[in-house]
Amino acid sequence: MPSRAHNGLSSGTPDRKPLYLFAGARIDAGSDHLLLRRDGTAPQRFPVARITRIICNHQASWSGQALSLCLTEGIAITWIDGHGHAIGSAQSNHHPPCNLATLIETYLELQDWPQRFANWLAHQRLDLLLNCARRASAEEHPMEKEVFQELKRQFVYNGTHPLAFEPEGEGFCHALTVDHLNRAQLQATYWGFDASPFELAKHLAALLWAELNLECGTLPASADHRTVVARLFETWAHQREAQLQNHLRDLKCHLAREVNTWQ
Repeated sequence: MPSRAHNGLSSGTPDRKPLYLFAGARIDAGSDHLLLRRDGTAPQRFPVARITRIICNHQASWSGQALSLCLTEGIAITWIDGHGHAIGSAQSNHHPPCNLATLIETYLELQDWPQRFANWLAHQRLDLLLNCARRASAEEHPMEKEVFQELKRQFVYNGTHPLAFEPEGEGFCHALTVDHLNRAQLQATYWGFDASPFELAKHLAALLWAELNLECGTLPASADHRTVVARLFETWAHQREAQLQNHLRDLKCHLAREVNTWQ
């Protein structure tokens, strides 16, 4: 069945919520809403004004009208495979370029931008690990020194980390990141010098996925239903989504500094 992290209507202007589609259904559209149809059940109506992003698997059958409505309304759609990995996303191309997008495109003219960006990512991973360690200490569950040093070696320098959350969480992180970039009028992927891809969504989502695994503990292991896992993720994401904005601010400073040095 389709599931949402929160189902209740609030007073005043309702908040937008993510829409998770886990079961087979056909998605059609009206003028301002999506219609989910499944054999033997009544159609379900989801106003697009209530949807912030959509996460679905290959069992969802989309009509062209439904896809068009989502793109027109600026709703990003992310598909995940059976292992929880993000297969790809659909975003509207109607956004005008923003200053950060222009800065990204200038940065990608640098021949050595991949190494510069790799250095920035390593710095972000170290900052992320330090913040996780600080929060653990504040909650009176400090990381042991040996554990911290091993995480530093694996994560900061090699980009790998323990996997504690359910696999679907990786796709959920990607969908959240694409949604955030979409609202910031940024694309998930840009193209740099010599047509090398700058996969902005992939790299930012990886930071979010690492933080989720470093902080989730053992609770998700007891949640074997995808709807419960999605709700656990949304609860955590509500507290940590601001991290994406922090990463973007730090990235903007990095881009501006590198471009200014080059020019």
